Amino acid sequence: MRGLWGAARFAGALLVGLYGGAALAEAVPEIPVDFFAHQPVMADVDMSPDGSHVAFLAPVSGRQHLVVRKLPLTPGEKPAVIGPSDAEIIGFDWISNERLLVRILTTEKMSTSDGRKPLRFTRTVSMSRDLKEMKVLLQRPPDNGYFLQHTPILQFIDDEYVLAAFPTDDGPWPGVVKLNVITGAFTRVRRPIRNVTEYIPDPTGEIRIAETYDDRRLESRYLRRVAGGDFELMMKNKVLEDDGGFGILGFDASGQNLFVASRHEGDRSAVYKYDLTNDQMGEKVASDPRFDVSSAVVQRGAVVAIAWMDDLPRRQWLDPAVQKLQDALDKALPDSREIVIDTAADGNLILVASYALNAPTTYRMFDRRTKEFSLFGDTYPAIPQESVSKRQPITYKATDGTEIPGYLILPVGVEGRNLPFIIMPHGGPFSRDDGTFDVMAQFLANRGYGVLQPNFRGSTGYGAAFNEAGEKQWGGLMQDDVTDATKWAVAQGYADPNRMCILGWSYGGYAALMAAVKTPDLFKCAVATAPVANLERLYEEVKSSGFGNITRGLYFGDNPDALKPISPYHQADKIKVPILLVHGDLDYQASVAHSRDMRRALERAGKPVEYVEIKGMDHSPIVTAQMKTVLEAWEKFLKTHLGK
Repeated sequence: MRGLWGAARFAGALLVGLYGGAALAEAVPEIPVDFFAHQPVMADVDMSPDGSHVAFLAPVSGRQHLVVRKLPLTPGEKPAVIGPSDAEIIGFDWISNERLLVRILTTEKMSTSDGRKPLRFTRTVSMSRDLKEMKVLLQRPPDNGYFLQHTPILQFIDDEYVLAAFPTDDGPWPGVVKLNVITGAFTRVRRPIRNVTEYIPDPTGEIRIAETYDDRRLESRYLRRVAGGDFELMMKNKVLEDDGGFGILGFDASGQNLFVASRHEGDRSAVYKYDLTNDQMGEKVASDPRFDVSSAVVQRGAVVAIAWMDDLPRRQWLDPAVQKLQDALDKALPDSREIVIDTAADGNLILVASYALNAPTTYRMFDRRTKEFSLFGDTYPAIPQESVSKRQPITYKATDGTEIPGYLILPVGVEGRNLPFIIMPHGGPFSRDDGTFDVMAQFLANRGYGVLQPNFRGSTGYGAAFNEAGEKQWGGLMQDDVTDATKWAVAQGYADPNRMCILGWSYGGYAALMAAVKTPDLFKCAVATAPVANLERLYEEVKSSGFGNITRGLYFGDNPDALKPISPYHQADKIKVPILLVHGDLDYQASVAHSRDMRRALERAGKPVEYVEIKGMDHSPIVTAQMKTVLEAWEKFLKTHLGK
């Protein structure tokens, strides 16, 4: 059973309380929109190295706060809590038992090619465990190019020092500094490399690998440091071309070998050891017959686990004892996937994240001394377990016979037949939906709608061929796969063909608008949140963000004149159904101009359109009020055009 303790109650109480469940034979009651709109009640849960405290992010009054609690939990004990003033807390790490590094997101007006505009950037702040003492680290004036956006911490050295990427010359490219997180003082340990995008230190803190991007050649390069301190070329990849899936994940504990992701032996990425001394690929470490395996967990400069996603997160630990423990925990809770997040230095107390197809993520503690599992906290405690819809992995056949994966979510307590129905393509487009809890899909299911989330071709995680089939297919094959998902839902009897809407965010919003253009009789309405509407505008935005030499043909297809037919903005006259556009005015990923222009194009064409612009919202909401505005706009529009 899911449940609450201390901090979950402390944040959940702000959400009015818990709803009682309904019998499975009946439709469950509608849950207040606030319970879906808030951020997870606990996120980024992390234990101090000695296991004496736990920190996490929690929403209070609609904004993310940092919470630190002492272990073991004591009823009634007040945690340390700090909230934002004019900034948003977006993440943190423990550097020692006494101190955390906290990432904040702030907004400041800066000079741009379009005049002075409010822009978002991050700062790193060092905080004492009681959250009373703080120091802003590595400050720069807001006019120094790309690396204003973040201060990457490359590696923790000890309780006082870290390695960080930071511009130490006049240009925007960062070097590497050794930073004292208590005083803020730093010294340079590596001069900037032109066009650098990443530095990779070994477990001793030596910068051994660097990755660069050459915009003129449209090429990324891995450089390795050799004797004498110079860097030489190790590997190069052409952007948007098949590169063998090669990527460096990090060093092994000895510092003599790398772990790399590669698909040189097949269509799906696997993880291998790479012998730096002999410059050759070594043994395969981890693979999955259905999914790409291409990421790792790195601690103090060494890879400790291989990570990937099937329907739920997976871990393969390099330490056999930790892997044995993970397997035992998973076996103890067979209806969920247990992932070891953190272990106290003495090895006795273990923090575990629990993922399931039919429940929000929960966090548990396992005490190896007592062999006891205890619930630590729940991410959405105000949503009763009996009201959660299961995410059902499905596949359907595209018109050409290709098997396309996706997730079906049906309302709880009703017969899943002939439902008002939502097709919900994901953003990216080169990303994917998975089986973890999706609060937006759950909100729609709770309102009585069936939901299908297709992982159309172009989605990541299913191998190179599946991913590359989506390249240059905006409005083409990727769109056709979404159309085929819609027809499948009708053919299976889940969807009422007269009560279907398509709804998406970002690229999903583009797909929703293109569906209204390309298949105008298939849906009764379309909802586009933070969409791309004009591919010519998107192309210019991509070029201005550091990819100046990317051509239209490389990004969208061979014919520059083909952008208008696959841009909803230029095809507004073909749309027959009502459109809802929702966009934040501070969106830096897909400019709000896309929705503003699309609204005007629809109005000129005499088409029904509703427009909601959310002040202060970026590409995604970062405060509860913004998400609540989005969900309420969806609910009102869908009820009007699909009913219940």
